[in-house]
Amino acid sequence: CWSLNPGSDTLLRAYSRVRLDPESRRNIQADDEGVTVTTTVRRLLSAAETWHADGANSHVVMGQVEYLGDGDIWQRIVNACNGQHGPRFFCTVQGRADSLLWKRKYFAHEQEVRLLQIDRAWRREEPAPRIRQVRIDPDTLFTSISFDPRLQPFEVTEREAAIRRAGYTGAITRDPSYQKILGQLVMLRDWPDP
Repeated sequence: CWSLNPGSDTLLRAYSRVRLDPESRRNIQADDEGVTVTTTVRRLLSAAETWHADGANSHVVMGQVEYLGDGDIWQRIVNACNGQHGPRFFCTVQGRADSLLWKRKYFAHEQEVRLLQIDRAWRREEPAPRIRQVRIDPDTLFTSISFDPRLQPFEVTEREAAIRRAGYTGAITRDPSYQKILGQLVMLRDWPDP
């Protein structure tokens, strides 16, 4: 899943854990840290072509999630079940793709885009694989990477060095979302005391 919302604190906290040790100021949940990666639709679709070649028995579908009221979602299910394919609509590639792009309005802040790989055939007798691993080239797929902005600056520097040692040569940006901002307000007029 991807998001069109570049600065969602809710998504950041859902996928990244930072708990600072009071003495060292180091994250004590480093294994649960997330990173933010940016990309483009073109780059995602280009990467999906290679994933499709690896699993040619499937379709790759990209779509923006629709955020609907509970009644609207239920009505879509009813309409599909009363349509041409009946309940088997949800066994078709189109039916599975459509239904995976419906979400309750409560989550609309996510502005989610999903890249789905859906088997062409519905195989009820075979268990679905838990995770399908796909190969990526981070330098080609990502336009930039940034680390959790709640980390201390020294930890961000350590993470940047580690990712460079791992071979990433692309852009790394620093997320200023949690930086303290000092400002000065200059009053250009005299105001009476409150």
